[in-house]
Amino acid sequence: MSALTDRLDRVAAQTRVPGAVSGLLRRLRRAGGNVALGLIDQALLSGSAFVLTIVLANVLDINSFGRFSVAWSLSILIEAVFLRGLFDDGLPAAAHRIPKSIWPQLRLGLHLASLLVSGALGLLLVGAGLVITTVGGDTGGLVIVTGLAIPAVRLQSMFRRICYLDGRLPRALASSLTYCVALVVSAGLMIALKLTGAAAAMACIAISAALAGGLLLAHTSELAWPQARIFRGSLRRLFRNGRWFVATSLTYWIGSIGLIPVCGFLIGLDASASLRILLLVFAPLSQFCATMFSVRLPEIAAELRAGRRSAVAAAARENALLLGSIAAAYGTAVVLLGQRILALVIHGQSYEIGTGSLALMGAAMALDAVWLGLALPLFATGKPQRFMLSRIAGLVALCCVLPFAAEAWQVMGAVTAMVASSAASVITVVLTNSARERT
Repeated sequence: MSALTDRLDRVAAQTRVPGAVSGLLRRLRRAGGNVALGLIDQALLSGSAFVLTIVLANVLDINSFGRFSVAWSLSILIEAVFLRGLFDDGLPAAAHRIPKSIWPQLRLGLHLASLLVSGALGLLLVGAGLVITTVGGDTGGLVIVTGLAIPAVRLQSMFRRICYLDGRLPRALASSLTYCVALVVSAGLMIALKLTGAAAAMACIAISAALAGGLLLAHTSELAWPQARIFRGSLRRLFRNGRWFVATSLTYWIGSIGLIPVCGFLIGLDASASLRILLLVFAPLSQFCATMFSVRLPEIAAELRAGRRSAVAAAARENALLLGSIAAAYGTAVVLLGQRILALVIHGQSYEIGTGSLALMGAAMALDAVWLGLALPLFATGKPQRFMLSRIAGLVALCCVLPFAAEAWQVMGAVTAMVASSAASVITVVLTNSARERT
């Protein structure tokens, strides 16, 4: 009997091993397909932003481009920091706590709530722009159009986030393709009609985002009117963790995109324009990291929901190594080729961008990629507050370095402050993680 049992165990083991391997291969193929679609999706958005910015850098004078850069950075503050922190970042962790049969109610509830909040913020900006126009200010039109762009961009972002959550990346890709086509057409009309101003450029973004987000209307059969109890419960769960996502994203925004208006105040609008170009050069890297984050977040949320602390730590190290290595390679390529590429695509304007600034920006972005890899698992489990200390440390470093470095080295000084901020964040999170693993 013992021999027969051993033989049966061996046969079972032989069948389990191929089954496990084939299951792993299926998951890898599925993940690889999602990553590929996600990369194409983000490449479309990043490429369209790159082309639009290059076009504006050539057709606008440097001060007008600086004004557009400041308005763009403030719109990112509202959309990517506040609204995305409230509604998007905690969505995978919150969604996997409720049955999938309720997800149609969750989808519509999120769209309605996010549009309500973004619409209210947009109306405030429209009102402010009307006041500025009434008193004779020359930026009133730009403020009005920025207010109209906020709910349009929110509609597009929410639609794409839900596509990623559902694993329906072809829909997100279709939305991004619609955005690109609309942006090309609207920008072409802007140039043809000689409406080359900062407000017209922001209007192109608003119109394109509204059309891309409007694809939601083609999928209304997958939406359901939310029950009040489910709607309140989901929003309560999102907002409870959302304050931490907002705070974490805000500290990151201050140390990167937020430096655009700060440089405009400390140095001048030409410095804002130069910093915007620098960030644009590294936008493909940022979009790649964002793709990995968006694709991996729902997967890790499902896997680590009941996982051990060691599983979270291992996932953090794996993602940090991957993103950090890719960022280092990208930064090296930019240092070697960045100035030549910029010289080919930007004509007639003088931007303060040298090899030193490119190298420092590459270092800052590589450190940010490492931080994002370390933070990904805890975002997936809905615990971003554990990383707030690291971002606060980075913000303190930024505030200590920026005033002196900007005065001494202008744009390069601002980028030096970004490196100091990113380094402080990574060091702090590594130390706190090590201390947590020992306890």
